[in-house]
Amino acid sequence: MAAICAASAFASAPWDGSATAWTEGDGSADAPFIISSPAHLAYLAEQVNAGSTFQGQYFRITDDLDMAADAGRKFPVIGLFDTYMDGETQENVDNSLAFMGTLDGNYHTIDNLAVEYFDEEIGGTGFFAVLRNESTVCNLILGPNSSITGDIVTGAFVGQMLGGTIQNCANYASVTGNMFTGGFVGCMEGGRVSACANHGIVLGTTEVGGIVGQGAYRGAVEYCYNTAAVTASGFGGAGIGGALYDNFSISNCYNVGAISGKSNPYMGSPHAIVSDLMSTNKVTNCLYVSELSGYEDNRATAVTADELRGADALARLNGSTANFVAAPEGLNDGFPVLAWEAEMASVRSVVIDRDAAFTVNGRTITASASADVYDFTGRHIASGSAITLPAGHYIVVLNGRATKLHLR
Repeated sequence: MAAICAASAFASAPWDGSATAWTEGDGSADAPFIISSPAHLAYLAEQVNAGSTFQGQYFRITDDLDMAADAGRKFPVIGLFDTYMDGETQENVDNSLAFMGTLDGNYHTIDNLAVEYFDEEIGGTGFFAVLRNESTVCNLILGPNSSITGDIVTGAFVGQMLGGTIQNCANYASVTGNMFTGGFVGCMEGGRVSACANHGIVLGTTEVGGIVGQGAYRGAVEYCYNTAAVTASGFGGAGIGGALYDNFSISNCYNVGAISGKSNPYMGSPHAIVSDLMSTNKVTNCLYVSELSGYEDNRATAVTADELRGADALARLNGSTANFVAAPEGLNDGFPVLAWEAEMASVRSVVIDRDAAFTVNGRTITASASADVYDFTGRHIASGSAITLPAGHYIVVLNGRATKLHLR
């Protein structure tokens, strides 16, 4: 199945294993810390793993990052999930290290990322080990040459979610784990995953899902979809959620990925959307194509592939929102895509040429003909042959060519 292309338009130099502090920004919402190189990302991991939470602080990625997994280099999990009950005192102990700021990927791709972490008791493998209520990760893509490999509680973006938000993100990385394995989150106890797409294969044992392995404690997955194969070598397996407990909800999602797993009356059975859930959980306005998933799901609505490509399915998935749009020609086999994906594809489909005919003086662009300026979300900013802009990162399109521009 053809997914949306996640190829990097502007790639950094490959990561050499170093960690370097960022030099731009003050961590505020108006002036976030700027991550413009793999070494900056490694420094973020280094600092969180040393105990810094960055609570209330903001980060923005300003370039596609090549984490050089082809050289056999592993990237450390950002943080540590370590909670347990003390056998003697019967008290809950939490020694976790969590990123509690906001990471805005600015719709850039982190690729060639190789994460491996094995802990059969507590788990917590992913780009992040654990997220909390104060944590936000948004507008970020994990590329197709990436892999996340762990034991229990493994997800591409986060192993254990104890709250927080993941929004407007896509995963193309392969995910391999044990119990509680998901394309985005291994185990989700609270928090929200919204407007996200999984295109990376997911392999686990039991409680395995295209978005979340296990969901609990009033967490929510909304406006998400899965196109990739989800395989549970044990029991269950599903396109969106492996198993749900304690008032977890899944809404306005769809699955076209192939599901594989075994059935067990206590551990779940393979289904198109959710493999196992308690009666207190809700699954609403979800769709699937049974010929593609290989399984039915009485908690959701089966449609044909052609119906899923149509206006009625799009309206049902959106409800009162506009999160989903019809796929642009050649994308996602014609199945609905998220609005941000369509916008990103429209900008990044043009030819990148740094020799476009314009000059920059301060923050003024002077072009040989009328140029169009976009931000990295695909939003059109301005047109003309003489354009003055505020500081920021832009794409200038002139004569069918596009150039990335950073104005200080």
